[in-house]
Amino acid sequence: MENDGAPGDGVRAGSGTGDGRSDAASSSRRGAHSRRSVRRAARRARTRGQRWRRRIIGAFAAVLIAIPAAAGASWWYLNYKLDQAHRVHIAKGILKRAKPGAPFNVLLIGSDSRSFVNTPGQANRFGSGSVVTGQRSDVVIIARIVPATKQIYMLSIPRDTWVNIPGHVQYISGMNRINAAFNSGAGLLIRTLRADFGIPIEHFAEINFAGFQSMVQAVGGIRIDFPYPVEDAYTGLSVQHTGCQLISGGNSLAFVRSRHLYYKQNGVWQPDYGSDWSRIRRQDVFFHALLDQVKSKALDLPAMTALLGAVVKNLTIDSTFTNTELIKLAWDFRHTSTSSIHTEVLPTVPDVLPSGADVLLEAQPYDSQMIAKFLAIGVTHRAAASTTTTTTIASGGSGSSTSSTTTSTSTTTTTTTTPSSSVVFDNQPEPWNGTPC
Repeated sequence: MENDGAPGDGVRAGSGTGDGRSDAASSSRRGAHSRRSVRRAARRARTRGQRWRRRIIGAFAAVLIAIPAAAGASWWYLNYKLDQAHRVHIAKGILKRAKPGAPFNVLLIGSDSRSFVNTPGQANRFGSGSVVTGQRSDVVIIARIVPATKQIYMLSIPRDTWVNIPGHVQYISGMNRINAAFNSGAGLLIRTLRADFGIPIEHFAEINFAGFQSMVQAVGGIRIDFPYPVEDAYTGLSVQHTGCQLISGGNSLAFVRSRHLYYKQNGVWQPDYGSDWSRIRRQDVFFHALLDQVKSKALDLPAMTALLGAVVKNLTIDSTFTNTELIKLAWDFRHTSTSSIHTEVLPTVPDVLPSGADVLLEAQPYDSQMIAKFLAIGVTHRAAASTTTTTTIASGGSGSSTSSTTTSTSTTTTTTTTPSSSVVFDNQPEPWNGTPC
């Protein structure tokens, strides 16, 4: 009668003693044990959470440390390699200084100097320095670089363009082909571009024959689509199959230098009548194909290392073109595609001198118009308006003239009229010239 509960309840409720006080104490102990277990579990959870946070923070910190460390290593390596490029001093006042972020012009020179030749094989392909002396500019291109839009505009000037070279350099100064101005160095060519065309130059870069070939070899060749077989006995160019072809270093150099190209049509070898003009177009194809191949190899570290080595070994730049500028320029334009590169060729008129030499005369007013538009690229409307000059423009072959205003940095008023029918423009169809593929 001591327990009016149901039989067995005391055993379940207590600890098996049937004592109420004992049951309460036992319950209290179990509660305390449970609370301690919960606290231990919470501590373990907090510890695990802290460990993961520490790991995440540590990983993030490692990334923050690794990024500048890697960048520092790359910066050091790039500086080390770029220090190997040959730099030349240009007399004060010849190069112009561009404002930060403003468009600027870089004179690109493909030199035909044989000073690099030191093996019989090179002498056989390029000619030795003792036979082909001096240097001339096989390629004369002004690249206008516009940082704001990441666009590059390239104006080619044919090497045989007849100009008035300033100064008093024997056998060079006076009326001469423009490529002769480079014989005594880049400074005189830069002065010629400013004096004859009103084109200011901020920097210049020169690469020789071996550089073109080494760059192509570094990226495994370039791909060009040939609609016809082509040959050039002078440069050694020989492409006997049509379609997309992988062109090696030697053949790519022969392609970019070719001035006496023949193409095979309907079983008959036909001469390329374009000569220098066709070569300029082939140079454009070469640069676009090389850019495509470089971008395709961007993640190929050995190829990029070889390319950088090939460039700096055969590169000459002005001493004001710092490593920092070069690296920043490369970084800013790292996503440049062929659609961002625009090309033009200066209009000229073929002529023969009394001596029988073939030259190209400036075609006016077309040259001044093209140069004015070229120099206005990337310039704000207000800045461009401050340099406007009035130029007399005659319509080609009609005999009538009109007056118009063009943007130009040149102070010379153009009055020469060239019949358009005599002018060689950059719009001649040349189906035998390959295209990048």
